[in-house]
Amino acid sequence: MLTNLRLKMMLMITYLSHWDWILYKSRKDLIKYIKSEEIHAMSPNGVHMKELESIYKGVTPWEIDRNKMLDVRAVLLLRNHLKNVTSKFHCFTLKTGILFSLASLFLGNKNKAILSITGLGYLFTSSSKAKLIRFLMKPFISYLFNSSFDKIIFQNKSDEKIFVKFSNFTNKTVIIGSSGIESVNFKKKDSASTSSAKKKVILVSRLLYDKGIMDYLKVINKVSPTNFDFYLAGERDTGNPKNITDEDMRLVLNEKKLTYLGKIDVEKELSRFDISLVMSSHEGFSRILLESLCVGLYCLAYRIQGTEVMENFDNLELIEMDQIDKFVEYIENYDETNNHSKNKQLIDEFYSSKAIASHFEKIYKELDIEN
Repeated sequence: MLTNLRLKMMLMITYLSHWDWILYKSRKDLIKYIKSEEIHAMSPNGVHMKELESIYKGVTPWEIDRNKMLDVRAVLLLRNHLKNVTSKFHCFTLKTGILFSLASLFLGNKNKAILSITGLGYLFTSSSKAKLIRFLMKPFISYLFNSSFDKIIFQNKSDEKIFVKFSNFTNKTVIIGSSGIESVNFKKKDSASTSSAKKKVILVSRLLYDKGIMDYLKVINKVSPTNFDFYLAGERDTGNPKNITDEDMRLVLNEKKLTYLGKIDVEKELSRFDISLVMSSHEGFSRILLESLCVGLYCLAYRIQGTEVMENFDNLELIEMDQIDKFVEYIENYDETNNHSKNKQLIDEFYSSKAIASHFEKIYKELDIEN
């Protein structure tokens, strides 16, 4: 017979992330479709904490300095939380997974846990510093992840292959493309826009070098400004080693052909534009590309592991890495009559919040059976 404590654990799952935005932006629509679990949140205080409190069954604040690559104090605080919680855990992002596994060390693995790696991030870039950190962390990650996580969710097969080989992870893995979007929340582009108006090109991203910010500036300066206006939306991420420097940020702000918008409400504002660019060098699964396709924009993206999974969508051109001139060519030959009729069907069937929630529920039930 199940004890009350065991039964409570089977019906409760805690979503954990080192950034409140992650538990809000990508999960706020998803969790309403998960009926079999009581979902709590454990997250640092941030601008979205009020929203988290209205979405989740309960929220446990967790202090962390996101500007530090490894905040030891945050690990100790998380450890104290884990001592007092009996729950299944679903961790989001590789960084959160590392922090959780360190905090779980020597706690006896009382909590079942899964990890969603939404992208391999800075740790797996080609920079010398990242390579050194990778080398030093490899034995710890190999041990900690196998003892901490019952399953790891990846968003593409390339990330799965790279990480499993690196970490010698022997537990179960699964591919679930995207974190899910709620297509009805997005204002769709008006197909009756005036053909004589200058077309609006936008890149939406955190302002990181590996998101292609500097490549975007090159594109802007190669396209004639007569027919196009260029926009950049997003914020700097001071806790990321790839964060754009103050000097290059000044270049962005001083570029006369570019309007910097800061943070925008993608669901409401993306429809005001015509062409969306994704110039990242790596992505787990490009959410902004999926959102742009949902809205009805013409999309240009580098062909990487996190974009090529969407190659069956209408209105999308995938471009090989570093071919700046191809972006220029497609922009200058833009035809606003491009069709995107099948995109909604693809999103609803494979990438909607409801579809992703169904995958998650299956995994949560498997954890209960394995208990």
